[in-house]
Amino acid sequence: MSRFTSPDFLRQAGTRQEHANPPPAVDLARPSLARLHSFHLKGKDHFEVDRDLALAAEQVAPGFQDLVLGERAFLQRAAVHLATEVGIDQFVQFGAGLPAPGDPHEILPRARVVYATDDLMVLAHHRALVREDRTVAVAGRPTGPADLFADPALRGLIDLDRPVGVLMAGALSHVADVDTPAAHMAALRALLPAGSHVVVSHYHRPDPAVFPKDANRAEQLQNVFRRHLNSGYWRTREEILGLLDGWEILSPGLLEVQRWRTLPVAPPVPGSYQMPQRNRRLLYGAAARV
Repeated sequence: MSRFTSPDFLRQAGTRQEHANPPPAVDLARPSLARLHSFHLKGKDHFEVDRDLALAAEQVAPGFQDLVLGERAFLQRAAVHLATEVGIDQFVQFGAGLPAPGDPHEILPRARVVYATDDLMVLAHHRALVREDRTVAVAGRPTGPADLFADPALRGLIDLDRPVGVLMAGALSHVADVDTPAAHMAALRALLPAGSHVVVSHYHRPDPAVFPKDANRAEQLQNVFRRHLNSGYWRTREEILGLLDGWEILSPGLLEVQRWRTLPVAPPVPGSYQMPQRNRRLLYGAAARV
């Protein structure tokens, strides 16, 4: 498998690297996290500036695509777990990316899903392409949970008297400390009914005294993301745990996403992608309950 080749079950978003025609509101001078992920998932909705960011990340951390694919597979495993093992049938995804095969509403055919994003291009794509009665796309961000859960479109689909699954794959990695992510997670917890769960994945900064090479890659990646996106924070395990203060973290705890309820490689189902060893320490994840 080449460094920019994803597994078949994730590659269906597109097989050619094409130049997309941007809507008028798109700023081609700045990359987009959603379009970066589209590039790594073999989609077509990305531009030269996004590919420049992909190349810069690849140069400082060979195999950066591992993080994108590993995070998506973790999200898929966690969503299926909440649906099949916990019985949750309604979900809200913060930081939704561009629509792609394997999104939550596709792998959870009986669930209702709200996709929340502050990226206008992502919002437009979801509203144009996701047309099922059990999905809706709304404007929202992790730093504004009260506004999101007050949105009439969300309330028209999600019953806030029953447990909700909140999916935050990578969303908190792009919230700066100055924006108090832990406080917003506490506010989110207060909004959710009993029995609700949250799934969090986050860029991880390993201990430099134990894993100096991994810690250096995390530092270099953070520099690249801050330079290109003005966001992207690699936090320590203790700092990530702090974001979940007050939540009941479920087994197997906060750890490398690859080790969270790992699936066999075959058959290739959503969530079965396995990250190579080289970058596993740079991405942590957990599921927690109200």
